[in-house]
Amino acid sequence: MKAGKPHSLIRYLLKDFLGHLGLAFFGLVLILTLGNVFDEFNRVLRYEPPIWAMMVYFGLKVPYHMVASVPLAVLIATLFTLARMLKSHELVAMRSGGMSQYAIASPFLAASLVLSFLTIAFDETVLPWANNMRNEIKQVYIRKQPLKENRVVLRAALWTAKGQLIYAQEANGEEGVLKNVSIFEFAGLKPVIRADAASAVPVRESWGLSGAQIYRWKGGEVRLARASKSVYPVSEEMKDFLQEVKPVEALSLSDLKQSIERLKKAGKEYGSEQVFYYFKWAYPFASFIVALLGVGISFTFQSNPREGVTASFGVALFATLFYIGLVQLGEALGVGGVMPPLIAVWMANVVFLAAGLVLLWKAWRW
Repeated sequence: MKAGKPHSLIRYLLKDFLGHLGLAFFGLVLILTLGNVFDEFNRVLRYEPPIWAMMVYFGLKVPYHMVASVPLAVLIATLFTLARMLKSHELVAMRSGGMSQYAIASPFLAASLVLSFLTIAFDETVLPWANNMRNEIKQVYIRKQPLKENRVVLRAALWTAKGQLIYAQEANGEEGVLKNVSIFEFAGLKPVIRADAASAVPVRESWGLSGAQIYRWKGGEVRLARASKSVYPVSEEMKDFLQEVKPVEALSLSDLKQSIERLKKAGKEYGSEQVFYYFKWAYPFASFIVALLGVGISFTFQSNPREGVTASFGVALFATLFYIGLVQLGEALGVGGVMPPLIAVWMANVVFLAAGLVLLWKAWRW
């Protein structure tokens, strides 16, 4: 046992924190779930689905609410735990007994850091599965549509059996046409052929291109051939382009990375996918950052326990709203190309991490 950091007090702080965390987490998930039910209930009910399908549909949104609730639950638990100890003068007793501010903060920060990594794992495994199942329940058992009845797909991208990458701004199954098409062939990572066309239609195990421009790279030179009509050897059919398109929130990190690589190779815009990819890394660590901020705010008002409790909650509420606004601003700047996606998404975390460290450092002098 190290001086100034008794393990029994660390366990006591951790137990109290986890108790408040469980209550806050359960309450927030319940509130978000009920809000979702009230919001969507009438829209779902008009399809007259079976009761079990409605229950499963709303239940499968719970994993999303769980991920969304973790950072705020951590902040509430941190503030409640420290506020109670400030009010009962337990923190003063711990400090008088030789515990440093960092020793008192350690169980909150360690637990929140573990939660951050658990959130990443949950977000990569359970959440994509739940989102996919929810979309399937919605389509098949609520709207009563065939599972893969996609007649029009926007931004369709497909790797062929021959290693060609085909990108179409729109794959229209009703008209049997691909619109604004680009076909790429590679030697390793380098493009050797690129064919752009206004439209393409299937023709005997090939595709007929209209308004085609075909670029060929050879010996460091690029040759361009134009043709109003051209046939390109691609064996894939229209149905291959009309496969189910998953919403971005239903994609795992590996799926997002593959989607970004496909769009990048095709020379297409991938800003929104890249922003969401970095966001899936950045958001889980909000738990650690708000815990650090909550500890710093609580320590700042520790000299006046009575007024400090109210003041710390007020400052924390303002900080939370400011954090949410900064996250949304970062997403908008990243998608719009104003800032690099990595910087835009992590901007809020970096700002609040710095604020939390400054508050904790100032409290050290108490």
